[in-house]
Amino acid sequence: MSDTLKITITLSITSILLSLIGICITKYYLKHSKKISDDQMLKQLFTEFNQRYNELNDYLLEIELDKINLLDDNDKSKAFRKKAIDYFNLCAEEYFWHKHKERIDPVIWKSWQEGIRYWFDVPAIKSLWKEEIKNNGYLSYYLNDEDEFFNI
Repeated sequence: MSDTLKITITLSITSILLSLIGICITKYYLKHSKKISDDQMLKQLFTEFNQRYNELNDYLLEIELDKINLLDDNDKSKAFRKKAIDYFNLCAEEYFWHKHKERIDPVIWKSWQEGIRYWFDVPAIKSLWKEEIKNNGYLSYYLNDEDEFFNI
């Protein structure tokens, strides 16, 4: 075998090895970049959802403790009904990001779902939910059936 052929083969093998190393480094970098990006998105969603929940928590407590009938037609009931519907929308968004986009960690979702179940057991909130989901209203909450939030 001539020296030129040996050099050509050596250069080809070297090029192939360097290409493979480059591919491995790129895959490693992309994998870790995606993980960092996913973690940042989860943190952002987590922070936003918890902030919105914190803004609604006092209203939910008042609904529970004062036994406000959210289906009444007075001003107080209407104001609290709006907050309860804001809570349903928050739950729907959390559910969407967990179930459909798979961006909410199952451990976080389990905790949030326990909170959702807790508030659903409040009679006024349960009654309003039943009213909200009539006539396929549950579809506006990204659900396939009316009990998906609560696993009744």
